[in-house]
Amino acid sequence: MIRLSRSLLYLLVLLGSAAGGCATHPKGDCGLACDAIEATTKIEYPSERLAVLKRIANRADLTTHEQTYLINAIYMGGFSSDRADALILLIENPSLTDEAREHLVKKLKQTRLLGRHHRRVVDALMAHAEKTKG
Repeated sequence: MIRLSRSLLYLLVLLGSAAGGCATHPKGDCGLACDAIEATTKIEYPSERLAVLKRIANRADLTTHEQTYLINAIYMGGFSSDRADALILLIENPSLTDEAREHLVKKLKQTRLLGRHHRRVVDALMAHAEKTKG
């Protein structure tokens, strides 16, 4: 029984490692930021990867395709606080498109951040919606 448990644990670790190596690249034309986002998927430490993704989230020239890819890359892993910070930077970016915002809402429903970090992102989305209304 112990051997089976160790084998199962080993398999789970392998599957987790394989799943964490890339972000889903959306269909469509790649912009200039796609290569930078792709490069972050090869950074081993999530905190370092998310620091680079935060800088990308601040760029004013992001297309919907790049914003969607960026959201997927942010959700690859890391601390909820770091992911929330990166998502909030993107939400506060004036170039955030409606399509990217909808993609983010869908991701939030599928994969929750921890407690207050989830709330921070939801609050930022609500503030963005209020600002873009009027």
